[in-house]
Amino acid sequence: MDKTKLVDSVANTFAELCKEKLGERLESLYTTGSYVFNKISLDRPDINFLLIFKGRSTPDDYLKHGDVCHQIINQFKEECSIRIEFRPFRYLYPKVRKDYDVFLNPILISLDEIKERGYIFTKTFTEGLKSANKLLYGNDVLSTIKVGEITTQDLFQGAMFDLPFFMIPLTRAPAQYDESDTDLLFNEALVNGKMLTYLGMELVLTEEELRNKAFIKYIQNKEAIVSLYKERYGEHIGSLVSKIYEARENYLKYKKDPEKAREIFSATLQIGGAIQYKLFSR
Repeated sequence: MDKTKLVDSVANTFAELCKEKLGERLESLYTTGSYVFNKISLDRPDINFLLIFKGRSTPDDYLKHGDVCHQIINQFKEECSIRIEFRPFRYLYPKVRKDYDVFLNPILISLDEIKERGYIFTKTFTEGLKSANKLLYGNDVLSTIKVGEITTQDLFQGAMFDLPFFMIPLTRAPAQYDESDTDLLFNEALVNGKMLTYLGMELVLTEEELRNKAFIKYIQNKEAIVSLYKERYGEHIGSLVSKIYEARENYLKYKKDPEKAREIFSATLQIGGAIQYKLFSR
């Protein structure tokens, strides 16, 4: 199996299905993140899409997007398991289970929501999107967004709001998965762990680091973010962050290992607890 061709085929098919089913409602369609720069891991390919609906999104927009997700899962069911994830809110139980997984992370938002907020979800998240995107369809909305100054207070308030969205679903995940779902628990803990490392990193940045957009460097450099955690959270939490990234790089090796799933689940919850302590001790 040529993994590169398969991953590209999945990405292209998803984009074409979005245009076909949602084209008249899409203001913009992008790929974002590492896939834009051909830097994704072929052991655990993870393709991010940003869909911006015209005006305000409607129930029909979400229903049609659901049709896209069902169709692409069925279209590739003989070749791989398409894993749709709406992180950190919903990790869809896979209809197809194969040895090889391709992960799709569609981000859905409307143009009106962006205009009302001035950015997409958070200021740092928007800066990340602006730094790594490829326009596939429609108007380049990202290029028109002016994020403005990011302050430590912005990040503190954002983290207070965001942290429960990671912690609450993850702490309930073991009730959803049984012994046959080791790979699903492993993956959910792993993805939440990586996202929490970004949240915790932003929380301890200085005003000067924010002005220099240092968060982009930390997101793109695992050694730098591990070093930051060891310096500002302590050696133990830094070692847990390193463990998250090591597991991410060895996804195929660990995905069916029950002990590793428990280990990463525990590491992620400890990282979340350390972030919570930082928040409430300020």
